[in-house]
Amino acid sequence: MTNTKRTLEIKILTEEQAMQASAPRFLDAWNKGEYAGEYLTFTSPGMFFEVINARRWDLVVKLQKLGKTSIRELARQVQRDVRRVHDDIKILIEHGIVEQDAGGVFVPYDEIHADFTLTAEAA
Repeated sequence: MTNTKRTLEIKILTEEQAMQASAPRFLDAWNKGEYAGEYLTFTSPGMFFEVINARRWDLVVKLQKLGKTSIRELARQVQRDVRRVHDDIKILIEHGIVEQDAGGVFVPYDEIHADFTLTAEAA
């Protein structure tokens, strides 16, 4: 997986839809023995927006441009309080969108794709 572009696909699915979607993806990746991307699934738009709000999305975008950096430098770049940026980065790390090592924080994905559909039935 060293030369493979890492991708993250973010979806909003019901628990049933998430279970139905994960089994074929797992089996396909297992059978092919190839990297098939990574997935983050939320069961409601509310849960999605609770984790990925506008300020946190801005941090992800800025980190993709900057590469690995310190939280202090990230806060300086986005002109926000260091403590608030730290709190937001902690949540993004907990959900696997951002990673951290001794060199700083970074987005490990070359590509992030968010996908969801709103229907009258879901309302």
